[in-house]
Amino acid sequence: MLVSGQVFTDNCNKRMTEEVMKANTHNVMQFDRERFYFMVQEKINQNDGRPTGTFSVDLRKQHCDCGKFQAFHLPCSHVIAACSSICQDYSIHIPDVFKIHNVFKVYKESLLGLPHEENLPQYEGLTLCHDDSMRRRKKERPNSTRIRIEMDDVEKEKRRCEIFHEIGHMRRKCLNVAGPSR
Repeated sequence: MLVSGQVFTDNCNKRMTEEVMKANTHNVMQFDRERFYFMVQEKINQNDGRPTGTFSVDLRKQHCDCGKFQAFHLPCSHVIAACSSICQDYSIHIPDVFKIHNVFKVYKESLLGLPHEENLPQYEGLTLCHDDSMRRRKKERPNSTRIRIEMDDVEKEKRRCEIFHEIGHMRRKCLNVAGPSR
């Protein structure tokens, strides 16, 4: 990725491509070049959960009314539209965290495994034990809220022996079966 000249991560590039496509449908109505404050109007509903409207963008404070710029720390479509209206590259508003060379710095240091349990230093702090009385009781099976009718009142059939089909006992306690020889 570094050799090919890619600056930002794949996820960042994908997100920015989507936002640039949205920004092409926006119109920058008012702007103040001294304060870098813009009013951006959406022309087409992008179906991202909110209605079309007008959003204010402040590039100095890195603020947009839609909230995506502050939440994801990536320029939203309104910021991209504002930047393109003043011929400014929107990538200057992407934090360095999303750059590939910074992602590789995370994995630069080698990670050492944990030492064997015998080599760990002896713990000399407080020993904590749980209190069973503080434990939350498990919920019981909920009561049925079904309204019963005549059809539900079927008498249960008496238990029958599986061997001789007699009523009143089960196979384990069958009196007709010969027990083990002594």
